Amino acid sequence: MIENKRIKIYPASREQMEKIIALETDEELRKAYGEMLEGCLAHPDQWDWNAMWMIEKKDGTHIGDLCFKGIESGRNPEIGYGIQEEYRGQGFATEAVGLALEWAFGHPAIKAVEAEADPDNAASQRVLMKCGFRPNGEIGEEGPRYIVYGGNEMNTDKYTIRLEKKEDYRAVENLVRESFWNVYRPGCSEHYVLHVLRNDPAFVKELDFVMEQDGRLIGQNMFMKTIIEADDGRTIPVLTMGPIGIIPELKRKGYGKALLDHSLEKAAQMGFGAVLFEGNINFYGKSGFAYASKFGIRYHDLPEDADSSFFLCKELIPGYLDDVTGVYQTPQGYYVKDKDVDELDKAFPPKEKQKLPGQIFG
Repeated sequence: MIENKRIKIYPASREQMEKIIALETDEELRKAYGEMLEGCLAHPDQWDWNAMWMIEKKDGTHIGDLCFKGIESGRNPEIGYGIQEEYRGQGFATEAVGLALEWAFGHPAIKAVEAEADPDNAASQRVLMKCGFRPNGEIGEEGPRYIVYGGNEMNTDKYTIRLEKKEDYRAVENLVRESFWNVYRPGCSEHYVLHVLRNDPAFVKELDFVMEQDGRLIGQNMFMKTIIEADDGRTIPVLTMGPIGIIPELKRKGYGKALLDHSLEKAAQMGFGAVLFEGNINFYGKSGFAYASKFGIRYHDLPEDADSSFFLCKELIPGYLDDVTGVYQTPQGYYVKDKDVDELDKAFPPKEKQKLPGQIFG
């Protein structure tokens, strides 16, 4: 059984599948379920790859199912899924597929998983894209085929995105320092913030990414857990993000968005509901961020009449913030002292601090 905060998935037993087959009135589905059971009985050592997987809410309510359609040597497994109509549009399919991929990629031999989506089923296509699938250029029986590659590593002919390693720490801090130097203030503090946050309990090490090109680090992004203090007294867990940085000579060439989109997909697969942080809507809006005020979320310590256009939000689970209004809290680890920043700076090559037009801090 694999689970997150809202759902659990697990391969059905023979008895469960026989019961579902007996009750199914759709002849096409009944035939498909029957073929799954036949595959399980013919290959009991591959039961999980042939079985129907149950999708349930944490209270045991059955809301859908998925399957891997068997496994064959030399071929990528293919995933299929469905959510009962009354539970659609609530992010359950995205979470279930994400959990299933987590299980599949736990097998070292599995490098990729494929899927098909009806060209008229926009919702199913969105689920696949949110889970990291991309069209592979082929057309199957149901429609366009998609593929997602395993692990937290993404490879293209231009770059690799992977998790940060301990031996990367100083080089990544220098990268962030170069990326932010004299941008928002004379000098910068973002590299020290990263240095501190890695040891913070709220730091999400599974979402601490670097981007490489030809063996050189060119980008970085990371996430922290934080909360919204809701007006009704609830505490709503969310993520915040950054610093996210790209080396200066590669800015505005698409690398930042590629890194951002990849890391957001991974956060969604882990079951996180939303990301809130401070940023420029002109850039982050291209990746689905909107003003947090549209969600009824306020920035802490900000007067009601103050400009909050810097405060952005993106739901990773659709509808996650539908019934939430409240105040976002920045993790305390982001607040650092200038003297501590200056002390860390001694370990890096000297750079001149400059007061430049457009800086927002003095």
